[in-house]
Amino acid sequence: MTFRNVLDGAASFGAALITSAVCGLPTWFTIVAVRYGLAPVWAYGAAGALGVIGLILTFAFLRKGFAGIAPTRQRRR
Repeated sequence: MTFRNVLDGAASFGAALITSAVCGLPTWFTIVAVRYGLAPVWAYGAAGALGVIGLILTFAFLRKGFAGIAPTRQRRR
């Protein structure tokens, strides 16, 4: 594995971290808001959809990170 692949993997791990934060925090706060009655019950559906999308993207970026693939590429350079 070359140094470029290590950097590409690190970039993918960073993308996974950012993706989980961008999708996870709004999901968490939406669930808390529904529990306290600040948001309607149907917001659980939107929070669930955002959470599932965030999980899929996070696992995809983690897979790329372990393989040494940059987040914007499909194969190694």
